[in-house]
Amino acid sequence: MAKREDKRSPEAEAYRKLYATARWQRIRTKQLNDHPVCQRCLQRGYVTIATICHHVDKRSKRIDFFAGPWLSVCQPCHDGPIQQEEAIGYTNEIGLDGWPTHPSHPANRKR
Repeated sequence: MAKREDKRSPEAEAYRKLYATARWQRIRTKQLNDHPVCQRCLQRGYVTIATICHHVDKRSKRIDFFAGPWLSVCQPCHDGPIQQEEAIGYTNEIGLDGWPTHPSHPANRKR
């Protein structure tokens, strides 16, 4: 089986190794102990165990990786809508009314 290509930026590669440090593991453990439920799922009325300590502000990784702020989230939220929002500025999540929930989604922009 071929090795999967890593398409991270050089900047991401620079801070990626910090996730393996004891300091990060302590931060992650404290965050998940203090907030064990995925905060994004909870906003939508679901209770899901959080497994990821997410940097709320992507720029904070560059300034001080260990400073925070943090958000406890589940893997599906982190790998789906959160990364999509960081990449394109909005998510494609659909509300109960069938309309996109993110205010910056093109369907919600004033014409």
